[in-house]
Amino acid sequence: MPNNLKHYDLVIIGGGPAGTPVAIEYAKLNKDKKVALIDAVGKLGGECLFQGCIPSKIMEASAKQIESLKDLKEFGITLDDTHYSLVWEKIKKRKDTILNKRKDTAQDTVDALENLELIKANAHFTSKDTLECIFEDKKEELHFSKAVIGTGSHSFIPKYAGSGADKIWTNSDFFEKMQLPQSLAIIGTGAIAVEFAMILSSLGVEIHLFGRKNKILENIDARAAKYLFDKLEKNPKVILHLSSNISVVDYADEQFEITFTQENKEQKIQTTRVLSAAGRVANIEHLDLEKAGVDFSAKGISVSKHLQTSNPNIYANGDTVDGFPKFAHTAQYGAHTLAQNLFLEHNYFSVDYDINSWVLFSMPNVAMAGISEAEAKQRGIDVIVDTFEFNTEAKSQIDNEDYGFLKYIVDKKSTRIIGVSSMHAEAQTMAGEAALIIANKLTLKDIIGSIHPHPTISESYIMLAKKMMGDIMLKKLQNPAIKTLVNIQRWL
Repeated sequence: MPNNLKHYDLVIIGGGPAGTPVAIEYAKLNKDKKVALIDAVGKLGGECLFQGCIPSKIMEASAKQIESLKDLKEFGITLDDTHYSLVWEKIKKRKDTILNKRKDTAQDTVDALENLELIKANAHFTSKDTLECIFEDKKEELHFSKAVIGTGSHSFIPKYAGSGADKIWTNSDFFEKMQLPQSLAIIGTGAIAVEFAMILSSLGVEIHLFGRKNKILENIDARAAKYLFDKLEKNPKVILHLSSNISVVDYADEQFEITFTQENKEQKIQTTRVLSAAGRVANIEHLDLEKAGVDFSAKGISVSKHLQTSNPNIYANGDTVDGFPKFAHTAQYGAHTLAQNLFLEHNYFSVDYDINSWVLFSMPNVAMAGISEAEAKQRGIDVIVDTFEFNTEAKSQIDNEDYGFLKYIVDKKSTRIIGVSSMHAEAQTMAGEAALIIANKLTLKDIIGSIHPHPTISESYIMLAKKMMGDIMLKKLQNPAIKTLVNIQRWL
């Protein structure tokens, strides 16, 4: 190492959920180690906090309050004036307040660690163990023993012809400007697209939802996807343009015009804004990974199950990693794995994506933990699948939310629950218990052995477990040998 270079024991690039937790946990465990956390913006939280999951859920909270007004009569409540006034500026102010509070909390945690330095700069590799930091007024090179890449991802914008192609928004643009358009065209039919469509339509925005296939939400439970499709189709504020192909996006007089083909017919629509939710791309193009000896592709950085790259002293986490589930909470899980291994100076812990969980904040919400039925079949796992209908559950009936379901995907041989999915207004809350079931490899018998309070949504977990175990026992009792054993046991 050249004598004029600053040296750090650990350098983390990226101040979001893939990087910040690594820096904090490692610095706490290693008081004698010098740690640098480099972020281009200099504000901790990453896209999830400032342009993603948190601001979108703040809007969702307001949208759900509006939706709840439609159900007041079902609860025996009648208002003299059933009209409401949407004050967008109030929602914007609430967003800023919450985001600043969360940002300041993270900043205070970092500031309290004397061995952790936050560096506001762009960074790229200059060799296998050096980085160059680019500040507003200077450049500075530093040396590291270990490094973690957690620079996240950004929205993909398809290439279109037309004068408006370079004016298409991403989620980052939307939350940076926080303008509520009169109408919005959304490109994509995945989770982000559907969340935006449902939230903003409840806030009064006319939505045009574009998809190249004749379906939405390909990667979630088929029944849940169908329910949400039907809901969008019936929504007077949402116009679906599925099986369509956009060719031109023009812009003139503060209005977009989108030219697309559908059923071999060319069509055009006008809209105030256009938003791309057509997928995400890893933020790695500026890192000069070749100089660091780090293998990567268009899909992201290649890593081992320990999140180690082809350079044994460099690790990667979160959206930058090829195949990594693109969720903030999964990045935090990966960050803990990394911090522990770096502390032990040995790759003892590894990541297991099969225990991942996620929530689609639609209306209603959809949640999943573990693997799906389709994934289980692809792996050759013999499974039994069953559902519990919420229209039979007391708390759902009380809250006028008696729709949706809870589903178990169960390994037939061991009765271990390997997948849990649900659709309900409180699915986001239920996902926590589902995550624990999957992570701890619980069986149907384990769930039955617990006591859930009544009346609550969570008791559906035990009701479904009892139903499935009952069916298993009935099938076993059809076996003459099992019947004989049971009769002997009774006699004893």
